[in-house]
Amino acid sequence: MDNDVKDEAYYRKLWTGMFPVRLKVALEDGVLVNAYCPQCRFCCGPQAEEKPFPMALLDRQISARTPDDFYLLDSRTASLDRRGCKSLGPSGCRLERPLRPLACGLFPLVLVNRRLYLYKICPASMLEPLETFQAMAAQVKAMLEALPAADVERISIFRDPEDLKAKYLDLGLDVAGS
Repeated sequence: MDNDVKDEAYYRKLWTGMFPVRLKVALEDGVLVNAYCPQCRFCCGPQAEEKPFPMALLDRQISARTPDDFYLLDSRTASLDRRGCKSLGPSGCRLERPLRPLACGLFPLVLVNRRLYLYKICPASMLEPLETFQAMAAQVKAMLEALPAADVERISIFRDPEDLKAKYLDLGLDVAGS
């Protein structure tokens, strides 16, 4: 059995034990509300990958306090790495939704190479039906395509598709922007 299968089986067992009752997962006002997040905090905590996970901020999300809220790759890009997220508190994210990177508001849907993927290791992804995320992804695609193409380009994470296979499910939805 390869490591990716072990990882997925490990997390399925962990999340099933941690979340014996299904929690709310819904797309509301352009934000994916994931009630698993405050208890899980896996994606916001310290990351094992060497390559930082960039989360570009839209112009409207940048403020004088941005450097206090995030570890930054540059003045417009929040980043997750071995330190996790600077805004993660004991009860989850301490930021009000409008200040969070768009990537946080869509998770476990992820825009990579201008294509929507589902992060398979998230408890919501493992415990909720795939059809739930496919329907939300179609709505997210429409929402993202209403953004200027430059913003879609900016917030899209760029990775080699081969690097994604172990932890991400390709939902087959390309996003162009307007």
